[in-house]
Amino acid sequence: MERSRPESSAGGVSGDRLSKLEDRVLGNILSFLPAKEAARGALLSSRWRDVFADVHTLSLEEPERPIPDPDDDESYGRCGCPSCGPPPDPNAPPPFPSAVSAAIISRQRRRGGAAPLRALRVAMETYRGGDSSTLDLWVSYAVQQAAPEGLDLDLRLWCRRDLCQRPYALRQGDNQPAPPEYTVLRVLFRCAELRSLSLACCRVAPPTTASLPSLVTLRLSHVPDPGTDVERLTAGCPRLADLTLEACDAVTALSVPGNARLRRLALRCCHNLATVAIDSSELQAFEYRGAVPDSASFLTLHGGSGKIAYCKVDICGAEATSEEELINLRHLLQQFVNAKHLHLESARLGSGFDKHVNARLATFSSLRHLEMRGCLPDDDTGVIDAMSRILQHAPNLEALSLAFNPHEHNWGGRPEYSGFSEEELLDAHHLSYSPHSVLVEPSAMIPCLRSRVREINLVHYHGGIVQRALAKFLLCNAPAIEKLWCEFAEGPMWTQIQLMREIKGWLINKSANTHFA
Repeated sequence: MERSRPESSAGGVSGDRLSKLEDRVLGNILSFLPAKEAARGALLSSRWRDVFADVHTLSLEEPERPIPDPDDDESYGRCGCPSCGPPPDPNAPPPFPSAVSAAIISRQRRRGGAAPLRALRVAMETYRGGDSSTLDLWVSYAVQQAAPEGLDLDLRLWCRRDLCQRPYALRQGDNQPAPPEYTVLRVLFRCAELRSLSLACCRVAPPTTASLPSLVTLRLSHVPDPGTDVERLTAGCPRLADLTLEACDAVTALSVPGNARLRRLALRCCHNLATVAIDSSELQAFEYRGAVPDSASFLTLHGGSGKIAYCKVDICGAEATSEEELINLRHLLQQFVNAKHLHLESARLGSGFDKHVNARLATFSSLRHLEMRGCLPDDDTGVIDAMSRILQHAPNLEALSLAFNPHEHNWGGRPEYSGFSEEELLDAHHLSYSPHSVLVEPSAMIPCLRSRVREINLVHYHGGIVQRALAKFLLCNAPAIEKLWCEFAEGPMWTQIQLMREIKGWLINKSANTHFA
């Protein structure tokens, strides 16, 4: 039988339902793609020539440059500046700032103008002082073309820096000056449509009176501005609900005015921050990453902590062992006794957390989900005693998630491991299972574990004797468990199968839903 050929539509497009959609609909679909991919739609046919003008979200990220080989004789001694590098490749793509400007210009080519801009997200790794005027044009364009329903602006320079790493860190022995800083255009702080603002490695320098009536989310990372500038900025944001500060070393004190009713506050690696005071009457989530606070009065919550449902505390830096540090940590944790979801993450607490903080914590009667990474002793009997005391503080706990720290690769380049396959190396350095080890078999009448815990998650489980003792203790004393999720460390399949069979044998409820990855 012969198939009937589809009727040709206008413009020579046959059976193309996507091209029959309105430009506004096509632009909305392409807005979910990176700007580079969305712009390629203009090459499909003449029908798609002006569709990019209806793309309301521009997302561009500078490709990561290859790291030069220090053993390469040709790259030895170069400082990294363009004048010292190899001659430019005529077939190389244009510089990243030119690509961003080209995307902006492409939106304006259509007669009648482009659709209002809802989001501009730029991640730039090679910012130089001469690019400041170009960045000013981007910011000015975003403000002028902001959509009435709101504008999201995300400008990240030096975007691949770690939190605890200085954004302009120099190589050891390098005497080059630090790269320049970009100061945000002041017209941005009078944009009534601005809804979300994320700045990384930029100088904010807000005016005396900022006016951002629609701003809901503010994220500042590696900004060199002091806390007074941050407070002046938040004072002009009456609808601010989500505030994040990351690696802002110049911020030593933070006070968020009462007109901004925060619902989420995140403080990450602001190591010079000494005091924080906020209106917590609407606060629902709090996140802290850094060293143990220097004072028990580090955090002041005006309005109490009754509505805070989620709390994450991640202790980094030097190991906390002194009595004063442990007291300050206990004061910080006890401000969140009403939280329903508590996330503790640390490899720097040592044994003091179990012996001092854990023993004196108040009862978290509202806690339903507890996540932990670290914070537990390294011996099999000590880890069970510590976990027992933690569970005693959470009588209504329903879900327990334990993430174990992964092993480090310590075999690279060492001659004694040459000739081994990757699977053999993973077996030796990730999975620690030994079927001949003897595990302790303690039983404990912990109320929440016996009657309320329904879910247990084990992340990066490598089967060492301490982890196996802890897993056996939990599973053999949790008859009410309904869901078990376990993610193994890398290693050979046969070892993972042995661990899986062992874990299933410890389950009291054999009909529980189990998942192994």
